[in-house]
Amino acid sequence: MSNTISEEAKQQFVARLGKLTPDSKAAWGSMNVTQMLTHMNDAFRICLGMKPAIDKSNFLWNKIIFPAAVYVLPGFPKGAATATELNQNKEGSKPRDFYTELEFLKKMLDVFNEREAEKVKPHPMFGTLSKEQWRDLLVKHLNHHLKQFGV
Repeated sequence: MSNTISEEAKQQFVARLGKLTPDSKAAWGSMNVTQMLTHMNDAFRICLGMKPAIDKSNFLWNKIIFPAAVYVLPGFPKGAATATELNQNKEGSKPRDFYTELEFLKKMLDVFNEREAEKVKPHPMFGTLSKEQWRDLLVKHLNHHLKQFGV
């Protein structure tokens, strides 16, 4: 099994991201579209070691909640818990320009695929994840937020 985001999935994400505009409205939640892009960029940054995060995971979050959330539930629940490192009201990055965040996220899809598996970092809530687990989490997370903005 590959530990990268497939070329087909990557191209579908890029196409969906291309449908976003600075005025795209969320169907739920409190983030605007630029904040959502920043939120997703932070998720990639943490995975790739570009943003520090403290592993606060435990057995429950790593061995039960992670697999249930990523592999069992059909989607993430609206309003699900967010790591403080991904929350712009806490330790998340401050949003830049919409287009800067958008292009950065598109590039992060390639950077993730190019990163060696042993170089991925722990998730702040789920702990140590393989690159495959990170891939599955990031794909599901990005899909969740693109649906939030209707694309």
